[in-house]
Amino acid sequence: MNKVKILVMFVFLLGAGQISLLPVEMAYAQIDPTETQALLDLYAPVLYFHPTELFRPQPVDVLVDNARLRQNRAFWFDTNILSNVAISDLFAYQDDSYFLDAWYGDEELSDSRNYSFHRFYYETVLQPEVSSLPIVTYGRIVSDEVTGNVILQYWLFYYYNDWFNKHEGDWELVQVVLDPQHEPLEVVLSQHHGGTRRVWQDTQIEDDTHPVAYVALGSHANYFWGDELYPNGQDVGNSRVEIMDRTGSFGRVIPQVIPIPEEKQVKSDPDSWQGSEWLLFAGNWGETAPIGDFGGPSGPTQKGQQWEQPYEWGIAQPLDTETWYANRLRIEALAGSNGDMQVALSSEESSQLEGVEQSTNLAILHRDPEPDEVIQATIDILSGTLDQVTVIWPDPENEQVWKYTFEEIADRDTGQAFLILTADQAPELLIDGVNQSFSPSKSESVQVSWDTPDFVWMVNLLPASDIARGVTLSLLAGLIPTLLFVGVIYWVDRFEKEPKRLLATVFLWGAIPTLIFSLLARLFIQLPSDAFSPAAIAALRTGVLIPLVEEILKGLVVLYILLRYRREFDDTLDGIIYGSMVGFGFAMSRNIVSFLGAFIVHGYAGLTTEALLTGAIYGLNQATYTAIFGAGLGHARLSKQHWIRRWVPLAAFLLAVTSHILHNLAVHSFSGRNAFAMILTLGGFIVLAVIIIWALQRQKIWMRMELKDDIPAHLYHVVLSTSGKAKAQWRALLAQGYQGWRETRRLHQLCAELAFKRMQARRFSDDSEFANEAEALRLEIETMID
Repeated sequence: MNKVKILVMFVFLLGAGQISLLPVEMAYAQIDPTETQALLDLYAPVLYFHPTELFRPQPVDVLVDNARLRQNRAFWFDTNILSNVAISDLFAYQDDSYFLDAWYGDEELSDSRNYSFHRFYYETVLQPEVSSLPIVTYGRIVSDEVTGNVILQYWLFYYYNDWFNKHEGDWELVQVVLDPQHEPLEVVLSQHHGGTRRVWQDTQIEDDTHPVAYVALGSHANYFWGDELYPNGQDVGNSRVEIMDRTGSFGRVIPQVIPIPEEKQVKSDPDSWQGSEWLLFAGNWGETAPIGDFGGPSGPTQKGQQWEQPYEWGIAQPLDTETWYANRLRIEALAGSNGDMQVALSSEESSQLEGVEQSTNLAILHRDPEPDEVIQATIDILSGTLDQVTVIWPDPENEQVWKYTFEEIADRDTGQAFLILTADQAPELLIDGVNQSFSPSKSESVQVSWDTPDFVWMVNLLPASDIARGVTLSLLAGLIPTLLFVGVIYWVDRFEKEPKRLLATVFLWGAIPTLIFSLLARLFIQLPSDAFSPAAIAALRTGVLIPLVEEILKGLVVLYILLRYRREFDDTLDGIIYGSMVGFGFAMSRNIVSFLGAFIVHGYAGLTTEALLTGAIYGLNQATYTAIFGAGLGHARLSKQHWIRRWVPLAAFLLAVTSHILHNLAVHSFSGRNAFAMILTLGGFIVLAVIIIWALQRQKIWMRMELKDDIPAHLYHVVLSTSGKAKAQWRALLAQGYQGWRETRRLHQLCAELAFKRMQARRFSDDSEFANEAEALRLEIETMID
């Protein structure tokens, strides 16, 4: 009896063997912690990683300590519950509406799709080499009531899933099944939504008891062979695509095992199980997403049969060799009469081929054969008869495999069979002692996946009509709210409309140059730098730089209109109009880019109601910030006091930037898009609305004062009333057509301009230009009336 069996028997005699007599939910509770730890340590898996894999399995603290606790609420934005989370908090917030959201103090940095910053933060702060969080697995022991088999579960938690469906948090599983005497039977490995299994004898085992699991790059799915490709079919959009899992043989480690209790134990006595409260958390371990696979996963206790009936789940998983390696050279020998076969591969140069896996009845070459390589397969007929041989030969160039089947083979109870395998001809089967060769009874070629990109663009998978609809929807979602907002702002300017060419200029400035420079600034600031900590970068981006850069870019064009077209920039209301227009242009382009990006990556699921509503609110906010600066410029425009003309625009700009910063902090750092942020948004609108009403009333007063003695009484009363102007223009349209409507509208505009120029001529008596312009307008009005 070897040392492993002695240790297993020792654990069994101490009482672990009683597990098989206990109900599933009580199995763990009846095992002494020391005995449990010994058994779990004995069979803990050996993990190997891809050479470029960054993330390692660690305690759940790795996410909990760096996350906010948030809640999904129907018909409302996600709501922040806790900005700083402790594991004990998860005991109080167990509902599945909650989720943990990795948080760095800024929403864009913390977005689950921002894989570059998640990697940067993990690499510099959280990985085992630089943090106090070791490589661990959570161990659990349960017993199957029917068979008495003992199931050891090793739950592995990763901070981030960096596969094609990038998301925060990742739970994986290695499961070892022992018989009632604690002899190992099989190993089951989790892979995405399922898993595969192998009998213990066909599994790679190290140090007699530790099964080997190869962790796939990014996805952290577990496989039985390293340095291999595993095509995974995924439903993306309206299509099914193959996305590769890639394994390696780097970074060998046996994780430290942390035993975990059952849910009922934690519920009944939480004080005794401090640190394990997370087992009751039914929410998501990571930010949620419209597409489930792109959001944080549920925890182990929410995995259904995996947790509740682990033995049944394990035996329901297919064999590893029946699921994978469809594009690999493989020889499979089927024996009759309970016979036994041994298959081996060799070459003319070496009896030990690189990448060969050989087991009972099967041999697989885990690499592509060279074009001119000659491979020999030897089948040792240990007992029984050789009934069938299946040969798979890969053709990487054409992405297909040739399948050859040999049947009706001469009966042999012992001896050997041989196959010579090359790329340019079908194989022949030779049997030792039989003076003939056998040709395949069946041959066929099958298309298989060889290798595919790791990233999937949804639009590549949709029909042209769906792409057109998605792009159109993205454009309309950005354009329609903007047109509505622009229409309202244009209507507000009731007395003297600003020139359309100037409004178009500021709108396009916001839509194109401002967006381009803003995105470049965001990219520059977002680039990781060893000179700054992640927290410092987040604070700079959210707290100062981005709001400052965006308000400078938007404010420049408003200042340009004031300086270049001074005669058109009359007062506070004009500043609000120009500021709003540039803000709407910027928000429209930003929203369109955001919606198109969401559609390209996520398909229609990216265009959620919440995303569209957020875009509309974003447009209102951007307009509000720049309107504040425009209002300051307009107010200073009418002042004769030097200090007001100098300092009010600066104060207005700082107020615009501060408002932008405060709103970002309210949304990104404290509570997300919630009632408080909405109150801030509405508060800004209310303040602007009050200013607009005040400015309109002041304009009306100016018109009453300046036009009373200069235009006929009937025209005077018309231009002072919005409804009066509308009726007059409508009558002109009916009586004189488009030209009459246009002339009437022009007359009303000239009257408003005359009032403003007379007001400015009185206020700035030293500037004769205003008086000259007013006189020219009066003469033009007289001509039109005559």
